Amino acid sequence: MLYPSEQMDELFDKLPRELRAALLSRDNAETISQIAKRYKIAEEQTPQFAALVGNILLGLLPPDALPKALEQEIKIPAEQTVFISQEVNRLILYPVKDKLADFYKQISFAPSGAITRAASPKTTGAPGPDNGRTSPDSGLADIYRETVE
Repeated sequence: MLYPSEQMDELFDKLPRELRAALLSRDNAETISQIAKRYKIAEEQTPQFAALVGNILLGLLPPDALPKALEQEIKIPAEQTVFISQEVNRLILYPVKDKLADFYKQISFAPSGAITRAASPKTTGAPGPDNGRTSPDSGLADIYRETVE
């Protein structure tokens, strides 16, 4: 997606120092280039790929939307977008995860590069009055519950 340069400048000016550094990092630029080569992203599409990563760092594109954006905007097969996104998450986004979490309150980053949504208060998994057993109407099987005859 293209955004007006005024809007991009304004967003950049408001970025925390760590995210600015990540956005301008030569190491991250090299990492993007290596990922593009590894997954055979065409040279003319590499700037689009870099722009998508930049949009994540600017707070314009949630990290979990990267696979879909790669598929739609760069026409990368869906099977590949998952692996590309994992590498971007692990190598570029994970080091600045704390600052990115301010933009994306519901996202957490695993060291493996996986992105997970934070659980809502209703689904925290904390045991309730049934001592952690799954209720029959929840749709989940409780493999630890023994049958009583």
